[in-house]
Amino acid sequence: MAYKTIVIEDEKHAQENLISLLKQYPEFELVGLADSVDSAEKLVEQTSPDLAICDVMLKDGTSFDWLGRRSKIDFALIFSTSFEEYAVRAFRMAAVDYLVKPIDPMAFAEALERFKSKKGTGVEHIQQLLSNLSRNSERPKVALPSFTGYTFVHVADIVRCESDNTYTTFFLKDKRQIIVSRTLKDCEDMLEGYRFYRIHNSHLINLDYLAEYIKGEGGQVKLIDGTVLDVSRRRKEGFLSACR
Repeated sequence: MAYKTIVIEDEKHAQENLISLLKQYPEFELVGLADSVDSAEKLVEQTSPDLAICDVMLKDGTSFDWLGRRSKIDFALIFSTSFEEYAVRAFRMAAVDYLVKPIDPMAFAEALERFKSKKGTGVEHIQQLLSNLSRNSERPKVALPSFTGYTFVHVADIVRCESDNTYTTFFLKDKRQIIVSRTLKDCEDMLEGYRFYRIHNSHLINLDYLAEYIKGEGGQVKLIDGTVLDVSRRRKEGFLSACR
């Protein structure tokens, strides 16, 4: 099966690099190039692509300016970005596929494999990404992958996360539990900067839901929902510091 692919990139050397990478995957047929918001829209109308690989910054704006004009996104998206870490975290939280420049060939191959195994990024994901990219966003959301798709939840509604090997259970304020196929380390990285602290190899808690600390070798925490969890001895000092 061939996948019609377009590249939206305004830097010549980056365009050439993506073209070179795509040539290694014959099932991905390059059907056009664009370097601006206007030319990207025209190219999509002309080619009806399956996949668009987009630089965030374009000649006359951003890829988000272009996507914001569309009422429907019926193709998959992979973004390339040179953005700082806070923006990369926003991509993760919204479950939008991205590549960090300079693009690593192995990461590129993995992104193409993910494209083949799932549906493309939808309008809701793009809208949430835009919100998460705003430093002033008061109610950021995270996209939690489920067996049927994605559940978008407010970060502030996550009470805690509990690890079970390569799976993590999110416990929410409304008592819902959502199991995702992500390690606790992945979740910790994604939620960095939002008052979460890993108190144990198996437990990541939202400090805003902390009710009590019970002294001990490592001690225990009691959350406002009544949950009591152990604090590992080696994480005790860092945890108490984070609570101050």
